[in-house]
Amino acid sequence: MNQKNLPFISLGMLLLGSLLLLFGSSRPVTIYLDGKQLIIDSRALTVNQALQDAGLALNDLDQLTPAPNQWLGWNAAIRMDRARQTQVWTEPEQFPFQIITTERLPANILASAKILLYPGDLLLWNGLPMNPLHPLGPAENYTLQYVSGSPVFLQQEHQSASVSGAGSLGDLFYENNIPLSTADQVTSPLTRPVRDIEAVSLRQAAPLQILVNNTTIQTYAAAATVGEALTQAGIPLQGLDFSIPEATSPLPKNGQVRVVHVREEIILTQNTIPFEKEFVANADLALDQISTVSSGEYGIQVNRQRVRFEDGEETSRETEAEWIAKEPVPQQVGYGTKIEVQSTSTPDGNIEYWRAINVYATSYSPCRSGVEKCYYGTASGLKVEKGVIGVTSAWFSWMQGQRVYIPGYGFAVIADVGGGIPGKDWIDLGYSDDDYEPWSQNVTMYFLTPIPESIPWTLP
Repeated sequence: MNQKNLPFISLGMLLLGSLLLLFGSSRPVTIYLDGKQLIIDSRALTVNQALQDAGLALNDLDQLTPAPNQWLGWNAAIRMDRARQTQVWTEPEQFPFQIITTERLPANILASAKILLYPGDLLLWNGLPMNPLHPLGPAENYTLQYVSGSPVFLQQEHQSASVSGAGSLGDLFYENNIPLSTADQVTSPLTRPVRDIEAVSLRQAAPLQILVNNTTIQTYAAAATVGEALTQAGIPLQGLDFSIPEATSPLPKNGQVRVVHVREEIILTQNTIPFEKEFVANADLALDQISTVSSGEYGIQVNRQRVRFEDGEETSRETEAEWIAKEPVPQQVGYGTKIEVQSTSTPDGNIEYWRAINVYATSYSPCRSGVEKCYYGTASGLKVEKGVIGVTSAWFSWMQGQRVYIPGYGFAVIADVGGGIPGKDWIDLGYSDDDYEPWSQNVTMYFLTPIPESIPWTLP
């Protein structure tokens, strides 16, 4: 070996050993996943290998820095931002956009959907207004609601302008920094949607002091005369009442009004007495049919009170009499008890039935009953499968074991109990887990012959 080459060979061996020590040893790698820091010890040589060591899968739309195949050094740092599904609803069009992006700034997300924000527009996240320049918080997916602003011509006492906003008229005033008081006069309800309004007038109230019954009331009024202002304040002039200045005078410049009350009242109060319903059987009327035999009439109760006011203060209130001016008359309703056996043709053959009712049908199976546990049995002991249906407990007590036919489902037996849906005549169509079909619709249920011995003439 040439003695001159020995120093270079030694240096090369030293560098090779250092590289093997560097890449063969475990070293810290910092991963910033969606802004959250994760530190792992890894022998990975590339970014992709470090992600695999951390158990992180890289999807096509995720953003990764550095690139997946880039070599890692000591104390390497990796930034990974996952793409999230974002749904954007626009109003009033009600048209949804589906976007998968790593972007978290709402304004940029809307821009990618070709939606530009203008003054007066409204952006909602989870139903609450938000600043489109504030990043969205952590979530698996996002749903944004964009409401475009609408222009409204606003007329005030000495000026007019076009303002824009979304939501209600009250929101428009708030967003445009237009203060309102309860006494202000607005020509459209504050709850009315802005998109339904072309123009609106606003008369803002002025401060007013009302001296009534030795009490000073501080209020605001947007009225043209004293009488209108008192009415707005809930102190209308009645009988011998008078005001200073007079009711027909304009509001005084000093904003002070005095009210004098001199009155005595007899108050008659009428209260209705509800009538009851009486149900009577009608053998000539078909089953499940009802008819009004006679209309009911409300009763009337009268209360007479004498109320005395002295300078606006109530000094006495006495009930002088109370009587029933008219007794209520009950309403008679006839219910049918006539059973007629009928037949009809179905895709499953001819059926003979004695009752047909409209019901709202849902469906279930042992593991699709709305609870975490699977139930394979029914209240009657039968197995949950197609051909077994459930009803409410009020129906089950007399329907248990009856054979029925449901179009689109077929023949079945009532054998199970369910919770039902308030306000609906409800049935639950049974299936096994393997043949389950979802139901959510109204359907006619036919009760097949023979007719049972016990029949409720009216359904509970």
